[in-house]
Amino acid sequence: MARTCRTVSWVLVLVAVAAPVVSQDTADTSNQFWFAYQYERRLGDHTKFSGSLGHEELLSSELLFGDWSRFYVTGAVSHDLNSRLRLAGGLGLYQTFRPEVDNIFEVRPWQQATVYWPDSAGMLRRFVLTHRLKLEERFTHSGDWGLAIRFRYRLATSIPLNTYDLETGSFYVPLAAEFFADVGEEAPEFFAATSRLSAGIGYVLNEKWTIDLRYTRQASRDTVVDEFDTTGHVINLTVRTSILIKDLLKSH
Repeated sequence: MARTCRTVSWVLVLVAVAAPVVSQDTADTSNQFWFAYQYERRLGDHTKFSGSLGHEELLSSELLFGDWSRFYVTGAVSHDLNSRLRLAGGLGLYQTFRPEVDNIFEVRPWQQATVYWPDSAGMLRRFVLTHRLKLEERFTHSGDWGLAIRFRYRLATSIPLNTYDLETGSFYVPLAAEFFADVGEEAPEFFAATSRLSAGIGYVLNEKWTIDLRYTRQASRDTVVDEFDTTGHVINLTVRTSILIKDLLKSH
């Protein structure tokens, strides 16, 4: 237990200091904070609904907040064809506020396939890899409407620290690498990314609540005229639950 606590402490320290330290390597950087609330509920034995509410903020070099803010809501339905393959489709609505230029509204339908492999029994089952292939159609409006289509591939895993499987009381390390590819030479999309690498620490409070804190480093651009040469450093706090908020309020 003492070893686990030391490991968790070191991961938290690394996540907390990574952004300001790494951002010194280049002048063209952006530091961001993301918060997301994610909800899941089963609709059947193999079907599930999920949704999220989120806020993303670009931290200004002069002000704590102010360069841009984004709020979004998403919803999706997924179906498990078997234990290794999940298909899903969803829709996201995004509103980005920018103080000096036009705001941006985005409608983003998407489709994805998730493969869990390898997921062998025995000692290797705690190192299940998740492969996600996602297709997005991004309809953006900022004066005029534009359409961008892109593919996303993410490789991820979550490694338990103090337990063999992810269960109540488990600390875990989430790791992920994601890569983006635009369809078409001139993609009229804002805040686009070409790659993301993330690591952090998570905790399973119980069978319905999970929380994790991650540091993400991404290569991106902020406008359609920029090159993909901005290094983004993101602190990402995510809360996941399967409890309906209205049921939670009724219980208090």
